[in-house]
Amino acid sequence: MKKRNKIIIAAVASIAILGGVAACGHHGSPEERADYMVEKVTSKLELSDAQVVELEQLKDELLNVRKSWLEERETVHNQVDTLLSQPTLDQQQALNMVRERTDSISQKAPQVVTALAGFYDSLDPEQQAMLREKIQEHSENRHHWRH
Repeated sequence: MKKRNKIIIAAVASIAILGGVAACGHHGSPEERADYMVEKVTSKLELSDAQVVELEQLKDELLNVRKSWLEERETVHNQVDTLLSQPTLDQQQALNMVRERTDSISQKAPQVVTALAGFYDSLDPEQQAMLREKIQEHSENRHHWRH
Protein backbone atom coordinates (compact mmCIF):
# COMPACT_ATOMS: atom_id res chain seq x y z
CA MET A 1 0.00 0.00 0.00
CA LYS A 2 1.35 3.42 -0.92
CA LYS A 3 2.42 5.75 1.89
CA ARG A 4 -0.12 8.35 0.75
CA ASN A 5 -2.97 5.84 1.01
CA LYS A 6 -1.83 4.80 4.48
CA ILE A 7 -1.85 8.42 5.61
CA ILE A 8 -5.34 8.97 4.18
CA ILE A 9 -6.65 5.81 5.84
CA ALA A 10 -4.95 6.82 9.08
CA ALA A 11 -6.54 10.26 9.01
CA VAL A 12 -10.00 8.89 8.22
CA ALA A 13 -9.73 6.22 10.89
CA SER A 14 -8.56 8.78 13.47
CA ILE A 15 -11.52 10.99 12.69
CA ALA A 16 -13.86 8.03 12.86
CA ILE A 17 -12.44 6.87 16.17
CA LEU A 18 -12.64 10.38 17.61
CA GLY A 19 -16.18 10.65 16.27
CA GLY A 20 -17.03 7.31 17.79
CA VAL A 21 -15.62 8.38 21.13
CA ALA A 22 -17.63 11.59 20.97
CA ALA A 23 -20.78 9.77 19.86
CA CYS A 24 -20.72 7.35 22.77
CA GLY A 25 -23.00 9.63 24.64
CA HIS A 26 -22.78 12.68 26.76
CA HIS A 27 -22.33 10.68 29.94
CA GLY A 28 -19.03 9.88 31.47
CA SER A 29 -15.62 11.38 31.01
CA PRO A 30 -13.77 11.35 27.70
CA GLU A 31 -11.58 8.61 29.16
CA GLU A 32 -14.65 6.49 29.98
CA ARG A 33 -16.07 7.01 26.49
CA ALA A 34 -12.69 6.12 24.95
CA ASP A 35 -12.52 2.96 27.07
CA TYR A 36 -16.02 2.06 25.89
CA MET A 37 -14.96 2.48 22.26
CA VAL A 38 -11.88 0.33 22.81
CA GLU A 39 -14.11 -2.40 24.22
CA LYS A 40 -16.55 -2.04 21.31
CA VAL A 41 -13.84 -2.11 18.63
CA THR A 42 -12.11 -5.00 20.38
CA SER A 43 -15.34 -6.97 20.39
CA LYS A 44 -16.47 -6.12 16.85
CA LEU A 45 -13.10 -6.80 15.24
CA GLU A 46 -12.22 -9.69 17.56
CA LEU A 47 -8.82 -8.19 18.30
CA SER A 48 -5.86 -10.16 19.62
CA ASP A 49 -4.05 -9.03 22.76
CA ALA A 50 -1.29 -7.44 20.65
CA GLN A 51 -3.89 -5.54 18.60
CA VAL A 52 -5.60 -4.32 21.77
CA VAL A 53 -2.23 -2.93 22.95
CA GLU A 54 -1.94 -1.00 19.67
CA LEU A 55 -5.52 0.29 20.01
CA GLU A 56 -4.85 1.36 23.62
CA GLN A 57 -1.78 3.29 22.45
CA LEU A 58 -3.92 5.04 19.84
CA LYS A 59 -6.57 5.84 22.45
CA ASP A 60 -3.94 7.27 24.80
CA GLU A 61 -2.43 9.39 22.06
CA LEU A 62 -5.84 10.77 21.02
CA LEU A 63 -6.69 11.58 24.64
CA ASN A 64 -3.34 13.35 25.08
CA VAL A 65 -3.96 15.46 21.97
CA ARG A 66 -7.48 16.26 23.17
CA LYS A 67 -6.15 17.34 26.56
CA SER A 68 -3.51 19.62 25.08
CA TRP A 69 -6.05 21.21 22.72
CA LEU A 70 -8.40 21.86 25.62
CA GLU A 71 -5.56 23.47 27.55
CA GLU A 72 -4.84 25.75 24.59
CA ARG A 73 -8.51 26.55 23.98
CA GLU A 74 -8.92 29.16 26.73
CA THR A 75 -5.83 31.03 25.57
CA VAL A 76 -7.09 31.02 21.99
CA HIS A 77 -10.54 32.26 23.06
CA ASN A 78 -8.95 35.09 25.06
CA GLN A 79 -6.79 36.07 22.10
CA VAL A 80 -9.83 36.11 19.80
CA ASP A 81 -11.78 38.21 22.32
CA THR A 82 -8.90 40.67 22.47
CA LEU A 83 -8.69 40.84 18.66
CA LEU A 84 -12.41 41.44 18.31
CA SER A 85 -12.53 44.08 21.02
CA GLN A 86 -10.38 46.42 18.89
CA PRO A 87 -11.93 48.91 16.45
CA THR A 88 -9.96 47.30 13.59
CA LEU A 89 -8.86 43.73 13.21
CA ASP A 90 -5.12 43.19 13.57
CA GLN A 91 -4.70 40.93 10.55
CA GLN A 92 -1.08 40.05 11.34
CA GLN A 93 -1.99 38.95 14.85
CA ALA A 94 -4.92 36.93 13.49
CA LEU A 95 -2.63 35.21 10.99
CA ASN A 96 -0.11 34.51 13.75
CA MET A 97 -2.85 32.86 15.80
CA VAL A 98 -3.81 30.67 12.84
CA ARG A 99 -0.15 29.75 12.29
CA GLU A 100 0.27 28.85 15.97
CA ARG A 101 -2.77 26.60 15.86
CA THR A 102 -1.65 25.01 12.60
CA ASP A 103 1.84 24.45 14.05
CA SER A 104 0.31 22.85 17.12
CA ILE A 105 -1.69 20.44 14.97
CA SER A 106 1.35 19.70 12.80
CA GLN A 107 3.46 18.92 15.87
CA LYS A 108 0.92 16.46 17.26
CA ALA A 109 -0.04 14.79 13.97
CA PRO A 110 3.00 12.50 13.63
CA GLN A 111 2.35 10.81 17.00
CA VAL A 112 -1.32 10.28 16.18
CA VAL A 113 -0.56 8.94 12.70
CA THR A 114 2.14 6.64 14.09
CA ALA A 115 -0.24 5.27 16.74
CA LEU A 116 -3.00 4.86 14.17
CA ALA A 117 -0.65 3.15 11.71
CA GLY A 118 0.52 0.81 14.48
CA PHE A 119 -3.06 -0.22 15.15
CA TYR A 120 -4.20 -0.38 11.52
CA ASP A 121 -1.12 -2.27 10.36
CA SER A 122 -1.65 -4.84 13.14
CA LEU A 123 -5.06 -5.76 11.68
CA ASP A 124 -5.41 -8.60 9.23
CA PRO A 125 -7.00 -7.81 5.81
CA GLU A 126 -10.45 -8.97 6.98
CA GLN A 127 -10.32 -6.74 10.05
CA GLN A 128 -9.11 -3.82 7.94
CA ALA A 129 -12.03 -4.31 5.57
CA MET A 130 -14.48 -4.45 8.47
CA LEU A 131 -12.99 -1.27 9.95
CA ARG A 132 -13.31 0.53 6.61
CA GLU A 133 -16.92 -0.67 6.35
CA LYS A 134 -17.76 0.61 9.85
CA ILE A 135 -16.11 3.95 9.11
CA GLN A 136 -18.12 4.22 5.89
CA GLU A 137 -21.36 3.38 7.72
CA HIS A 138 -20.55 5.96 10.37
CA SER A 139 -19.83 8.60 7.72
CA GLU A 140 -23.08 7.86 5.90
CA ASN A 141 -25.11 7.97 9.11
CA ARG A 142 -23.54 11.27 10.13
CA HIS A 143 -24.25 12.72 6.71
CA HIS A 144 -27.86 11.54 6.85
CA TRP A 145 -28.54 13.42 10.07
CA ARG A 146 -27.16 16.69 8.73
CA HIS A 147 -29.93 17.10 6.15
